[in-house]
Amino acid sequence: MHLRHVLTLLFTAASSLPAASPGNPRPPTPALTAGPGDLFEDVTQRSGIDFVHHFPHRRIANILLSNGAGGVVFDYDGDGFVDLYLVNWSPLDGVTSVPAGTPRQPNRLYHNRGDGTFEDVTRQAGLEGGGFASAACAGDIDNDGHPDLYVAGIGRSFLFRNRGDGTFEDITGKAGVGRSGAGISAVFLDYDRDGWLDLYVANYLTYVPENASEQNPGAYPGPLAYAGQANVLYRNRGDGTFEDVTRKAGLESPGQRAMSVSAFDCNRDGFTDLYVSNDDTPNQLWLNDGKGHFQEIGMEAGVAFNSIGEAPGSMNATIGDANGDGLPDLFVTRFGYDSLYLRTARGLYDDRIWASGLGALTQKFVGWGGEFIDFDNDGDQDLLIANGDAFQLEGTTPLLLENQGQAKFTDASAAGGAFFRQRINGRGNAVLDFDNDGREDVLITALGDRPFLLRNRCGNGHHWLTLRLEGTKSNRDGYGALLTLTAGGLTLQSEARCPTGFLIQGDARPHFGLGTHTKVDRLEIRWPSGRVQVLTDVSVDQILNVKEPQS
Repeated sequence: MHLRHVLTLLFTAASSLPAASPGNPRPPTPALTAGPGDLFEDVTQRSGIDFVHHFPHRRIANILLSNGAGGVVFDYDGDGFVDLYLVNWSPLDGVTSVPAGTPRQPNRLYHNRGDGTFEDVTRQAGLEGGGFASAACAGDIDNDGHPDLYVAGIGRSFLFRNRGDGTFEDITGKAGVGRSGAGISAVFLDYDRDGWLDLYVANYLTYVPENASEQNPGAYPGPLAYAGQANVLYRNRGDGTFEDVTRKAGLESPGQRAMSVSAFDCNRDGFTDLYVSNDDTPNQLWLNDGKGHFQEIGMEAGVAFNSIGEAPGSMNATIGDANGDGLPDLFVTRFGYDSLYLRTARGLYDDRIWASGLGALTQKFVGWGGEFIDFDNDGDQDLLIANGDAFQLEGTTPLLLENQGQAKFTDASAAGGAFFRQRINGRGNAVLDFDNDGREDVLITALGDRPFLLRNRCGNGHHWLTLRLEGTKSNRDGYGALLTLTAGGLTLQSEARCPTGFLIQGDARPHFGLGTHTKVDRLEIRWPSGRVQVLTDVSVDQILNVKEPQS
């Protein structure tokens, strides 16, 4: 390639950059040009996403600055296309280093126009937000058909009610969910199956600026240098208010330092359980007994430590059926060896990180947002991992790992394309289908950088089915519904849930890759209410709206 052509490409990419956030030490990553055979294409700037994560410091100077910020993928206006909400940081005493009076950069709500582009509607929606925001999640807390929004942050968190007219109302105080803490993750779930979504908030640690590292002078100390903060379960009363039932539910556990929380039904008993990924303490699996009480069984179940018995910092757990046996497995990203926990028929988990090939593929990286994604719609759960650096802003390359079946993975990053050769400091990672073409796309947030919206261009012709659920007796989102699909000799099982990962929630619509199968013979939905609905001879390659039957 001639030098003149190289310079032209660099100039074109630079001219399409979003404006750098005031005070950021580095300019945002230029637009990435995909090659003709790349599976994923960076369409961030072209689609109108001009957000930049505000990093109000010269370097990663402390543990709070290392974590980053995320957002949520949700259809706030009910038009059938998912929208994007990205959260941001404010200057924070003792944490950031910017001149007095430096304004907070707003959170941003991007409305999906349905033509591949997005429109910034933050101001009219009333969602500029405030504080040092970490993460967000969405759920219809009042069952009015309009998804509401919770934003977790350090010191302040917010609950916004969706009015249904394109605007949101801050109801944090009125709803009773304003307890201060170091909010870093949150998830909506109906733990008691009363038809109302409850809220679990994961808190990190109590930061003390004066603490210094004894082991590594000049570097910031790790998480164990600070006191952990207790997580909180808020029960939805159904009247617009919530009550703190953490202690009553047996979930009081103040000695941990949570990084994220995942809600799923691990034992398929119809009641949603909780998996909490912790920083430098064992991870926790809270089993829901169906009577309003949880029991922590992480060690007994085999998901508290990694394969060599360590509890290094865990960022995130993604849930999916990695080996095709119909049971929910977990892939956990860590500051150390990751874990692939495969559930056994006995109800325990076996860490197969090395037997799966993932150990060798991931061991030289620090994974933050790791998500299952069926990028080629063949029915197997592949993995996409947003890697990053906890100490330097430069970051590292992401990973695209293809499942060859039976939880055996190979590196497909080269086929993924230009994005997977780009060094970024990846953090949040959400799977979505923003253009409704049945191919799963990706949204990745990065520390002190722009996000990356990656359009899936896989053109193998494989079929798919996506569901848009509407509960009636169950919660309106259908969170907690168990889905079993058969197509020819293929059987797939999944769960509708609030799909939170590290800092970010992805597309909540359950998606099935069907390979070459041209028809779904049977689709069974076990709703949280206990009702079972069966659909037969379902056409493929569609987004199917399914409403829970009244009786």
